[in-house]
Amino acid sequence: MSEPKLLLDGMLGKLTRWLRLFGFDAEYRRLLSDEELINLALKEGRVLLTRDVDLYRRAKRRGIEALLVEGRSDAEELAEIAAHLGVDLKVEPAESRCPKCDSSLKPVEKEEVRGKVPSKTYEVYEDFWMCKNCGQIYWRGAHWKNIERVVKKANNILQNKEKA
Repeated sequence: MSEPKLLLDGMLGKLTRWLRLFGFDAEYRRLLSDEELINLALKEGRVLLTRDVDLYRRAKRRGIEALLVEGRSDAEELAEIAAHLGVDLKVEPAESRCPKCDSSLKPVEKEEVRGKVPSKTYEVYEDFWMCKNCGQIYWRGAHWKNIERVVKKANNILQNKEKA
């Protein structure tokens, strides 16, 4: 994807997983100090996302593109980031990244996941994706309705901001 690479601080772990679903290269560093986060963002050309006002200000002073995340819900946070980056919010599994390790996903044949997913899942679903790095398997399961609901809510927030 051509979207910018992101770096999220320790307060934004859940948001990291969401951004990876959208296909963003989203690095999550829970244990780095503020200075280490700033240096990593500079070194790798990443946009720094944080809830820490002081870290945000320090990053901006160093010339790093940064966003102070203030949303109170998943949808608000996602809308805020999409507006800042000027991107659309849609989840395409073929473009998603692994929520666990940030590597890209590849579609796999159903037969490849036999015995690796619950038998009921294997019976019910046809489309599967596997992480190229950690081997985690994904499908559009029961959680997919929640993902679609949050994405729709975030897009509604974005549209309302554009109209205002």
